Amino acid sequence: MSVSAPHTWSKITVDGQSFLRQPVRTRWLMETDDLAEVLSEHLLDLEPGDTVAISEKVALLLEGGTVPTADVRVGREARLLASFVRPRPGSRGLSVPEKMAYVLRKTGRLRIYAAAAGGAVGRAFGVKGTFYRIAGDLARDLDGGRPPYEHLLFPPFEPERAARLCADLEQRLGVGVAIVDINDFGGSVRAVSPRSLPAPTLAAALADNPLRQRLTGTPFAVVRPS
Repeated sequence: MSVSAPHTWSKITVDGQSFLRQPVRTRWLMETDDLAEVLSEHLLDLEPGDTVAISEKVALLLEGGTVPTADVRVGREARLLASFVRPRPGSRGLSVPEKMAYVLRKTGRLRIYAAAAGGAVGRAFGVKGTFYRIAGDLARDLDGGRPPYEHLLFPPFEPERAARLCADLEQRLGVGVAIVDINDFGGSVRAVSPRSLPAPTLAAALADNPLRQRLTGTPFAVVRPS
């Protein structure tokens, strides 16, 4: 079975049901690419019952959902708060001043200061992740600000917009479509189309991050019941 460039199928069992997963390698995608056309170009052998999982970051890039860092005004407050953030391996998080400034503007100072205080208390007791639990989804899921997209921020899709996009792409491809934000630390399913696997099932099937798109250039994956 082949879906675009050959890539290994792997198998996983979720609640007693087996699924095959195949990450799909693509050419390097640019902001000028059309997402529907790219999917049609690289997904050649889909079957009824398949679900196509799309990296949220790529969907945002190709659908005009990014924010240029040049449009984000960074003040002393954002720089100070960003300096206290401890990035985890492979991610700078809100240690990027432009990202901190964007979250401050969108989420509000009171919540971010409360999150910073909670994070400091959590660290004192060896509890990780308190800051992001208090700060909310935008603070946790905001991406970008590092090469090769250091000039862009990737705020998460609004669920309604993501659901409409999935439904439109399902009409184009004839199979279920989902937008996912998955990495080595976990993640979530932002939206699914009507024919897609249910979001909890899909999240479990992708929990080990088979896309690994930052390293392998595989921004899509096909998930197939087996």
